[in-house]
Amino acid sequence: MDSYPIKEARNCLGDLHASVVHGRSHPRITKNGKDPVVLVREEEWQELQQLRRERAARHADEEAGRIKAYLDAGETPPGYEVYTREQVISGDWLA
Repeated sequence: MDSYPIKEARNCLGDLHASVVHGRSHPRITKNGKDPVVLVREEEWQELQQLRRERAARHADEEAGRIKAYLDAGETPPGYEVYTREQVISGDWLA
């Protein structure tokens, strides 16, 4: 994967764009050698977002399955503590 400092990327942004559009590369752009970002086509970005949504939905389904028995029994699942409004206002729930 090609990597460019941000100053260099500014000077050749058109070429980097063309390279991504035509599927030749996914260049990395860094600032002071840190915090790399990668240029991708919009379709690839949308696909990544869809995969993230699907993963979040799977995790939510797994969590719902984990706590269902507690809820069915009228119990509070572990990790789902319940606080009164007064406890929240006073900050007691932080202790």
